[in-house]
Amino acid sequence: MSRHTLYAVTPLSVFVALCVACAISACAPKKPVIIETPVIIDAPVAVTIDPDVAATARRAGPSPSKTYWEGMRNLDPDYTKRHPVSTEESRFAEALRLVLSGNVSDAELVLDSLRINTPDSLVRMASWVMLSAMLQYQDKWDILAEIAPKRTDLPPGTERNRAAVEEWAAILGKVPKRVVEIPTRPSKAGLTLSMAGTPVISVMLNGKQRFFWLDTGASISIVSSDVAADAGMTPLSHDTLEIVTATGRIPALPSLISNLQFAGVTIRNAKAMIVGVELMQVRDVDVKGPPIAVRIDGIVGFDILNLLRVRFDYSTGTVTVSQPATPPRSKSRTQRTFFWIGTPMVRLVTSRGVPLNFVLDTGAQETYATEMLAIKTGVRTRPGERRSVRGLAGEQRFRGRFIGDIRLWLGPQRLDFERLLIFAPQLSSFGTIDGMLGSDIMRTGIVTLDAKNGLFTIEQPPGPTLRLREEED
Repeated sequence: MSRHTLYAVTPLSVFVALCVACAISACAPKKPVIIETPVIIDAPVAVTIDPDVAATARRAGPSPSKTYWEGMRNLDPDYTKRHPVSTEESRFAEALRLVLSGNVSDAELVLDSLRINTPDSLVRMASWVMLSAMLQYQDKWDILAEIAPKRTDLPPGTERNRAAVEEWAAILGKVPKRVVEIPTRPSKAGLTLSMAGTPVISVMLNGKQRFFWLDTGASISIVSSDVAADAGMTPLSHDTLEIVTATGRIPALPSLISNLQFAGVTIRNAKAMIVGVELMQVRDVDVKGPPIAVRIDGIVGFDILNLLRVRFDYSTGTVTVSQPATPPRSKSRTQRTFFWIGTPMVRLVTSRGVPLNFVLDTGAQETYATEMLAIKTGVRTRPGERRSVRGLAGEQRFRGRFIGDIRLWLGPQRLDFERLLIFAPQLSSFGTIDGMLGSDIMRTGIVTLDAKNGLFTIEQPPGPTLRLREEED
């Protein structure tokens, strides 16, 4: 499962540590039911659309939050309508509401004011965390570099966080502005699968054809060091920084792609990270014999995918790219189910209306849950063993707990999950992570992403799904 992120900002781990204890102790109305009979889980998680359920959307109700910060981390700004809070807390909740409604630029103004003026240290810290995420989302690295705390401002003896957003901003804030050209009409391209099961598309990298993953879990695009050298890419700095994956941290160098083209889209001055060729691989251990190293040329990250409307259709082996849809003028708008809060999040809902927040990572091979989902829903779990949890430059054998089956709603669609692994990813996020949707979700149906309009949908394909060709090393 890949996690190629810059999500960890300096105050974030501190803020998460302050909130996580109360979230675990107070969040849920009930505890998960634990069955102690161990099982061996060789089959992967299964996610299916239930065609017999009436197409009626389940609207998210209030989160099961008992404290203010628990409510904010559960992405529930309406907590302030149900409980007394301070003026500063109310303003931060309003900024979060703006973020969730897609009004990123307005949220930026409120968060910047709170970052500077509020006397509440927790609100100030949380405002900086969210503000840095909004600036990163808008490619405003120059502003982020200007307002980010400098290394010299940190207390003496503070360990340097080489994965911090401000470390990258200090370099990426100096490069030319990105230019993006999106075709006026939908453009279709062929889609294949890597041996790790992730979607792969042909790209032109500075005029040379390569095959890149389409990975919403990568906050910035990534290029293998040998591919970067062949394309004439050079590091913007030789100060080695880091990115975070599901299995740990790996070194990377910031760089710039002069020209990147795929599916009719052209991006000039695309920011990217160069990672050593020996690390740009996923080892497939679910085969007989020695592990197979799956090579990765590069990754188109969420920094580019969030600008587009992308439709993944495994039934035809195609991906369709277009400009984001124009929202309707009517006041009645579809409930948004897709957010960016430093990580791309999809909102799912239980049968009782309990909202759950899943990170969307199309570079992850397998969908999984976290302990918070089990706590919030009280679902039954049992011990078991999965052969591996794979990530960029590493893999882990996993012995832990599994959810036999759980039913969740995505708008009008009911999704049935079976053999769901409970896993703790090595990433920090402002929002409480209840699970992760991996690339296997796209085997369920036709998936459409439109970050601008907060849209994540899954449709049943009209016919049988084709077996996509897998790219070999």
